[in-house]
Parts: sequence; structure tokens; C-alpha cells
Amino acid sequence: MFKPYPYQRKEIDEAREWLRRGKKSVLIQSPAGSGKSVVIAEIVRLCIEKGGRVLFMVHRQELVEQIRETFLADEIDLSKATIMTVGKIVRRLNKLDKPTLIITDETHHALAKTYLKVYEHYSDTPRIGFTATPWRLSGKGFKDVYDVMVKGPQVKWLIDNHFLAPATVYVPKIDTKMLKRGSTGDYTQQSMDDMSKHIIYSDVIDSWKKYAKGMQTIVYCHSIEFSKQVAQWFNDAGISARHADSKTPQGEREEIMHDFKDGRIKVLCNVDLISEGFNVPDCGCVVMLRPTKSLVLYIQQSMRCMRYKPGKRAVIIDQVGNVLEHGLPEQDREWSLEPRKKNKKKSGGDSGPGIKECPECYGYILQQCTTCPLCGHVFPKPKSKENYEYDAEAGLQVATAKLVLNYTGMKDPKDASSIEELKAIQKFRGYKKGWVWYQAKQRGWLTERKK
Repeated sequence: MFKPYPYQRKEIDEAREWLRRGKKSVLIQSPAGSGKSVVIAEIVRLCIEKGGRVLFMVHRQELVEQIRETFLADEIDLSKATIMTVGKIVRRLNKLDKPTLIITDETHHALAKTYLKVYEHYSDTPRIGFTATPWRLSGKGFKDVYDVMVKGPQVKWLIDNHFLAPATVYVPKIDTKMLKRGSTGDYTQQSMDDMSKHIIYSDVIDSWKKYAKGMQTIVYCHSIEFSKQVAQWFNDAGISARHADSKTPQGEREEIMHDFKDGRIKVLCNVDLISEGFNVPDCGCVVMLRPTKSLVLYIQQSMRCMRYKPGKRAVIIDQVGNVLEHGLPEQDREWSLEPRKKNKKKSGGDSGPGIKECPECYGYILQQCTTCPLCGHVFPKPKSKENYEYDAEAGLQVATAKLVLNYTGMKDPKDASSIEELKAIQKFRGYKKGWVWYQAKQRGWLTERKK
């Protein structure tokens, strides 16, 4: 039986307390790699010990057996737990025993019609959902599905306290202008096909040899054909590699995973297979060749190499600019059940990037760092701007001017302390020109313009 860590126990206790207070649905958010399965198993065990019955929903068949193994290891009575894909549950709603608790894995999918049908059928049954990323490309929130959210620790805290491994991110230069968004909000298959034609053998192999040579590596690709091609590139370079996808026969896939775990395969190429909840051996490096507008997919894939081991520093090689779209995996993020407010220019991304490249080691680090945590490079102090009274570009008079440093564009607008910082945020996020005037007026920073 796995004993929850204090931060996991806190998530469990908070969720149960909300249910005791009368809330019908609780979403537990906790970062990828933070031990979600331990929290789930403990909640299921406590429910069954009190005479309850649990309905556990997953979105892929491959996860069913994985969950069963986790529950058995935690000595849970499986006769009191129904573990099924949401599709099978929908088809058997009138045949299943009524649960006293519904648990949904990877619940960022929970706005889909199949999930909603289950929730409607068991409308009087309490629910708990789990996800590392309560976020959807459409920008929809989760208020219609969950009453309250329990927030787990930030990724940086988990790294600092040795629950996750730190990672160095490298972003080799590549042209992403040909990528186009489709009706789903993510990039179209055709535009990703077009971009992949510009990713060449040396781009991938040379970068891997430079930053991650010898590391067990998972490569994410956008198509089966391209994934097989990349695997061949590694094999041609004398680096053992295999491809796997959801259509790979189960026996063959298990053999590939076993060989990867034992080190007989150094590089494992796949197509969105090894992401949400999929159980694979540990790795030290992730190579991202699958561009995405989805923050969920980006976090699930980029953090796959960050499972903790003493002394480990993971490597993320982002060949397709995902980190520039979404920011570093370790940056703090504010999750909410509310819908996202989108602006036209960055409707699919996150609040990132807020990062910069170190000129010494070429790793990507948080923008506010004055010293590179990877190599110790000291950045020169940014220039400050003198106080001024009238800003001709913004078309307004400054009532309370302050000295403002560069690199403030990634700030949350509510944290801006001057007109200059608002302008930096406006430029960084692509807001319209009138946004600065409106924000400054709301804060009482404007006076009448000089005649």
C-alpha cells in the first residue's frame, strides 16, 4: 500500500471536506508526475471501506488495466469498483450498479457529450475529477461540470522539494510560419505535414547528440509516417530506436516498452501515445517534434521526462517551438474553473512564454532570471527609463510615473505598476492600442492632457 505524501493528503482531505459541506462535484488539479494515482487509490479505498461503490471513468482502454494494477497494489476490493472507458459506461448505464462516488480520470475531457450523459444519469451521485491541466482549446471553463477546485502544488515547488526532476529546455531554431490552425483549435494535419518536411535528419540527430547523448529518450511526432521516419534516422545514426502508436499490436508494444526500460532501445518514437496517463518506463529526455496549440498536450508530453531520481536533470529538446507558445513546464500557472478570456492574437496559447535563451549554454530559462540557473551566466542589468509626464505614443498624461525595468511583458496586467509596464504587457500580448488608456484610466493614473 502506497502512503500519500503530505501534499497528497492535503488534496484528499480538501476534496472530502468539500463533499461533506454539500458540494456535489470537486475537481482536483495536480501537476503531471505528482502522484495522481496514489491520491485516486486512497480516495477509492476510503470510499469502499465505508461501504461505498466507485465508478471510475477513463477515456482510453489502455488505461483500464493500468488502473486495476494500481488498485490491487493498494489492496482495494475490486468487486466494489467499476473501471471502464466512458464509452462503455454510456452503453451500460441501465445495467451497472449505482455508484456512491464517480471518479473521472483526465477530466479536462469532461465537457464531452459522453461524460455529460453519465453525469446526468447519476445526477445525485457525488463526483471527483482529476487532471493536471483544467484547460481546453475552446477556452470553455468547467463551471458546468464542477462546483469547486482543489489545487495541488506548483511544478516549481515539486522540483524544489525533490518530487519532480528539474529540466533544461533547448529550442533549436526552426520556421513555424507554415503552421495553420484548424477547426479544433490545434494545428491542421496538413500544416504539420508541411512543417515536418522542413525538419531534416541533422536537425534531430545533431541536437540530440549535443544535448542528450546517451539518455533514454521519448520522441513525440504528429503522424505515424513521420514517427517511423524519425526512428529510422536514429537507427541510421547507430542509435537504437523503435516506433509505437495506438495501432501497434499490444504484444509488440509491450515488448517495445520492455526493451526501452531495459535500455536495449535508446529512443522511443510515438504519436500522442505516451501522454495522458500512459504508463511507460522512465526517460531522461523528451524530443518534441509535434507542434501543438494545446497546453494540455504540451504539458503532458514535455514533463514525461521529469519523473524524479536523485541527481537527475532532464532534457527537453523542443524542435517545434511549443515552449515559445506555452512557456516552461516549471513556470507557475493559475488554474480556474472559469472560461478563459481570449484575445484575437493569442487565442490558443497560454499566458507564456515569459522565457529567454541563455547566450552561454543556450538553455531556455524564465525571463526574470538575472543569473542562468543552468550555467551561472550573469545577465547585464536592463536599462531603466527616466520619469516622464506626457507619453505621446500612448496619447495620455502620466499622473504617477515610476522607473520601470525591461522584460515586464509577461506580467499579469493586475500586477502592472506604471504606464510603461502596461505598454510592455500590451506589446507582449498583442492587445489593441486603446487597452493601455483604458487600464490606466481604471487605475486613476491619468490627468488632463496638456494644451
